[in-house]
Amino acid sequence: MTLLRPGFRAALQRETAHLRQGGWDLAMITLFPAAAILIVAAMLIAGVPRALPIAVLDEDNGTLSRAIVRAVGASPAVSITERPRSMPEAERLARAGRVWAILLIPRGVSEGLERTSTPAIQIFYNASFLTIGSSAASGIQSAVSAVLAERGLDAARARGLPAIRIRPPIVQATVLFNPQTSFEWYLQALIHPAVLHLLTGCVAVMAMGRELQGRSLARWKAETGSGLPALAGKLLPHVGAISIWGAIWMIWLTGIRGWTMNGSLLLTLAAQALLFAGTAAISVLLVVAVRKASFAFSATALYAGSALAYSGGTLPLDGGSGFARGWSEALPFTHYLRLQMDQFLGAPVAVSLPQVGALGLYLVVPLALAMLLLRRKEQAE
Repeated sequence: MTLLRPGFRAALQRETAHLRQGGWDLAMITLFPAAAILIVAAMLIAGVPRALPIAVLDEDNGTLSRAIVRAVGASPAVSITERPRSMPEAERLARAGRVWAILLIPRGVSEGLERTSTPAIQIFYNASFLTIGSSAASGIQSAVSAVLAERGLDAARARGLPAIRIRPPIVQATVLFNPQTSFEWYLQALIHPAVLHLLTGCVAVMAMGRELQGRSLARWKAETGSGLPALAGKLLPHVGAISIWGAIWMIWLTGIRGWTMNGSLLLTLAAQALLFAGTAAISVLLVVAVRKASFAFSATALYAGSALAYSGGTLPLDGGSGFARGWSEALPFTHYLRLQMDQFLGAPVAVSLPQVGALGLYLVVPLALAMLLLRRKEQAE
């Protein structure tokens, strides 16, 4: 077995001895992952944005408009922080970032319920910050719609209109799997594994690039044998440490924060460790192939840093360009994220097996290529 080979033990002892000396290498697998988990968890612990600042421009100042303003002010999603006197003034507030949305109540709204037509109540939101802006607009719309429905019914009764016995079909939208529409569950499930994925690639480049002396790996080869056992021993402390941080994050999300893993937690953790191992293997291949750590860092930042954007978790890839879909399929993080979300939603294990196979290839193929390049280099020397 690989783990019992002398090369594995020699490489493992050599790597752990270096890590015990401290420095950036040790910090990259201890302090950096801990800081990432703490910062992201603290940022998203509220779950749903609350009290987003908005501006209200009430040009009507009638009974209905005042009821709308009271309802919007009582909404937990938004907070009325500005009352501009004109639309240009409200737009300046939005451009300055002081409000995320603007509610415009035009003249004639209060009397509109007594007429055949009603002036349109308008909501403007900052789409440059799409998530926050749309959240503020949604909070305003919910409050306004509730008031209009109630006052419209009162107005109809006051006018003596008969009750409508035939009602049109009602369209109802139901949120599945994240009924709270919490950003904590959604974003942490994306950000934490993506950050650890990128960190693993950088750590692997640091570990293997450290062995570059005179653009050769002669000393490391002499001490460890430079075979597959030696590569495994070198990467194990780094991959193992980051996998532990991944498990801590999962415990925080599911065990402490209470977000349910409806599928297999063990399969998800195993796939996460396989992702980190494959990431390390790819970065080691880059170092061995190019013999230049700076290039390997740049290439790692390219494939691991773009992983979240091209995973399909943040931006939809359906209908995207062929390059976007192809690049997404080529990235290991895409396959892990599919498995993770399938297991969060309770998919059968069999559904995730193709993703496990894909993650395994990202480990086996780069390691095989790295070994081939090392042997060719030995023969050339």
